[in-house]
Amino acid sequence: MKISVYGAGNQNLYINKLNLPELYGGEPPYGGSRMAMEFAEAGHDVILSEPDGNKLTDEMWKKVEESGVKVTNNDMEAAKHGELHILFTPFGCHTVNIAKKIINYLPKNGVILTTCTASPSAIYSCLKYELRERKDVGISSMHPAAVPGTPQHDHYVIGDTPLDGKDYLTEEQLRKCVQLVESVNKKAYVVPIDVVPTVSDMGALVTAIALAGVLEYYIVGRRIINAPKKMIEQQIVMTLQTMSSIVETSGVYGLLKALNVELVTKSASSMHLLNEQKGLELALDILKNLDEKIIEKSKNAKINPTTLVASQTLVNEFKALIGDKAAEGAIERSMKTLFVK
Repeated sequence: MKISVYGAGNQNLYINKLNLPELYGGEPPYGGSRMAMEFAEAGHDVILSEPDGNKLTDEMWKKVEESGVKVTNNDMEAAKHGELHILFTPFGCHTVNIAKKIINYLPKNGVILTTCTASPSAIYSCLKYELRERKDVGISSMHPAAVPGTPQHDHYVIGDTPLDGKDYLTEEQLRKCVQLVESVNKKAYVVPIDVVPTVSDMGALVTAIALAGVLEYYIVGRRIINAPKKMIEQQIVMTLQTMSSIVETSGVYGLLKALNVELVTKSASSMHLLNEQKGLELALDILKNLDEKIIEKSKNAKINPTTLVASQTLVNEFKALIGDKAAEGAIERSMKTLFVK
């Protein structure tokens, strides 16, 4: 298979700032260059595009080339080469710009794959007009969900059909992505494409803790309180929607000010009804011992106007009131705010 990887990875960040060799193990080069090396060592025809040669030392570049990877500083050369195009590129708009630059040079049925640097949903949204001309191009992810080159990286997250049912790639394009992952003896997790950032990006820390809280409350609510399933799910929606909406309008400090940590701690303590509620115990310990500087900053935070709604109900209301076509534009702009910012 022909693979193009864009971006070698910032080795100074990995080695000197994050101290990965000592913290996690493995050996440099890490990141996109390591991904390219592993694909080449598995027998694939791999090209790595990196305009900044200083991202790796001469010794690291030698390792890359000895693994069978062809190195270039020309994204167009890489674009013309690959069936699968993996963007291990700078965060946000930089990745979008690279995707826009290469899309028209891709071979027929090529696939653009994001990593942690941009949501595949964001790329799809931002390439809306380009994809009208290149309907054959698929969009998905080849998200390492760990740093390539460390022992923790034994998997990739690949995006399939999103939760709203739109098609971002064909079954054949998805099959190629899975085959690539399995060829390097890693596990392929296939998830809805718009869920990829939630389970793979650094924000998975929030996902893990919030999911544990959701499940802990569900168990307590059903087993001890015997509350109706619908009521419990409604309170989960209300809680998560309220918190995310306040962060969206007023940031983390605004959230702290609006919720009042002391009050949350007292209220949550009253829900400690089972010995096995370790998640709640840890959360209460963290909240009771927050850094005073954070608390002080939150006191001066501004809470901006925030309208609390059930987002999926609002989508259905839009469609019912103004029709699917008219609602589509507003929904798409809201999606961009969620995935692109």
